[in-house]
Amino acid sequence: MNDIDKIVFGNNEKYFDEIYPNIWIIHNHKWSLHCWEQYRKNNKFPSTLVNLNFHWNACNDYNENESTIRDTNLKNMKNSLIKDSNIRKDSFIAPSIIRGYINKVDFHCFQKDTVGRDESFVNKYKVVQNIYDSIKDLVHNIGEQEIILDLDLDMFNTLGSKLGKLWDKEKVESYLRTITPLIKQAKIIAIAIPYGHTGNDEDIECITKFVVPMIIDIKNI
Repeated sequence: MNDIDKIVFGNNEKYFDEIYPNIWIIHNHKWSLHCWEQYRKNNKFPSTLVNLNFHWNACNDYNENESTIRDTNLKNMKNSLIKDSNIRKDSFIAPSIIRGYINKVDFHCFQKDTVGRDESFVNKYKVVQNIYDSIKDLVHNIGEQEIILDLDLDMFNTLGSKLGKLWDKEKVESYLRTITPLIKQAKIIAIAIPYGHTGNDEDIECITKFVVPMIIDIKNI
């Protein structure tokens, strides 16, 4: 069985799987947090997150109860993820900042109605937030840093929803070639294939089977 054949398709909110060392496939983006926590149990964890996504995922569902997530263990966190309680597909980044292991987030996102994290949260946790219109600028400024790479395949949909269309394969391949340094420098990569945002079921399977092998090949260069 090759790596792509390990992926289970069909919307399953609880699905996450490490299909290749430190490359995870998830249906609901919230499971990125669990993947990061699993990795950092036994490894030095980079403090810079690169978030490539259509949507910002910049919510904080803990608000006044941040100590709840700051002090929790992995088992309780997983239970919160299963229950979709306080850690959701658009609020999974905030807990990593609250827990103190992410202090810089570089965004390349296409959503227009909101931009990044709110300034009060950024200032409270002294986190650096960089928002890029150009992926080339992001890659350049990362330089040779070790990073966590978080990629949502809905970014390859023109609207980030079923109403949009997938980019053509040449454009997707060009984007992946541009982020080659990020892929190679990432200590862990989470790839979200969100049903309802990336396209219809056929679109999701098509883009996943195109993107994931390329990422694994780049990782192996």
